[in-house]
Amino acid sequence: MFKQFQTYLMGYYGMKNTGDDILLYTSRWAIQNQLADNQVKVSCLADVKCDEFGNVDGLPASKFRGHHRFLHYKNALQSEKVIFGGGSVLHSEKDIQFKRHLVRLAGTKQSRCVGVGIGPFESKKAENACRLFLNECGFIGVRDPESYALGKALAPNANLHLTFDLAPLLLCHQDQKWTAIDRKGVMFNFCQLATDAFGNVNETNEQQRIDMAVQSIEEVWQKTHEPIYLLDFNGHEQFGDFHVHQKIMQRVSNDVVITHIPYDPNPLKVLQRIAGFKATVAMRLHAVILSFLVNTPVISINYHNKCRSWCKQVGVPEQYQFDADDIVPELLASQLAEGFGTGFAKTTMNPEEARVLALRNWS
Repeated sequence: MFKQFQTYLMGYYGMKNTGDDILLYTSRWAIQNQLADNQVKVSCLADVKCDEFGNVDGLPASKFRGHHRFLHYKNALQSEKVIFGGGSVLHSEKDIQFKRHLVRLAGTKQSRCVGVGIGPFESKKAENACRLFLNECGFIGVRDPESYALGKALAPNANLHLTFDLAPLLLCHQDQKWTAIDRKGVMFNFCQLATDAFGNVNETNEQQRIDMAVQSIEEVWQKTHEPIYLLDFNGHEQFGDFHVHQKIMQRVSNDVVITHIPYDPNPLKVLQRIAGFKATVAMRLHAVILSFLVNTPVISINYHNKCRSWCKQVGVPEQYQFDADDIVPELLASQLAEGFGTGFAKTTMNPEEARVLALRNWS
């Protein structure tokens, strides 16, 4: 049958999350420049406006139960392939079954999953659904060794490859590369940690993390006297980082020079902004990754296996990793002060090596 689109690109796009914005941008860049596809339909929850990579129209308001699902099926049927562009997307049975439907409608041979994580599964049914999906999808590129091992154990004959996160492809855009500028200040990024699918938060644990964040910022200020910046990587009304950052700012001493930077929908501007800091302390995975890409020393506050896996992949020194539930403010500040004084230890991988690995998703 006649296909209106070469690619239907799927992801958690349009939710005011810089990590997903990065995956959207890099997927669109690669689809056009690596696959030479120009007729691309993007699934996006809301309108996305970004001059550097083009605007994206969001889904229309749902008019009836299942309206958006119907539109997804229609777009997949009208496309030569479906591409699932990055993220932790293979863990829920319902969502994996939905992906299987889309792949079958578009065509299994050309469809692909790129830069994704597999698991942990919510149930045995989710694991079984993933096994079927891996065997049906034409190409699966996973971003970390743990996902690769899990995928090969589930589906040893699937066209599964260890690739990389998509974010380093930001370095491929010749006209929009970041530029070196004078650096100042320390950027912090903290986020809420939901305890269930509805976004509920354990208030006691959250308060403890805020206590540690406040203490860390004050310790860093006292030891370095570098201005402090709190940067939102998520601007969602319910899940946005500003909820945490506002609570932190209300409690930080008035002596600390501190600035709040709201969410920016343009990932290239965020990349350039991070290139202007002397160091970053970040929870969100892609805040850590962007710091790595522009050679900004970063202390990773690991709250999920994906954070620890990334640090292991690129060789982030152990002294620059802290558990989100066990931050040691004095030690964290000392690591930054020592780095400013004598230099920071390097990662074992460099950004160019990461860019080459990220391109494996499109080979």
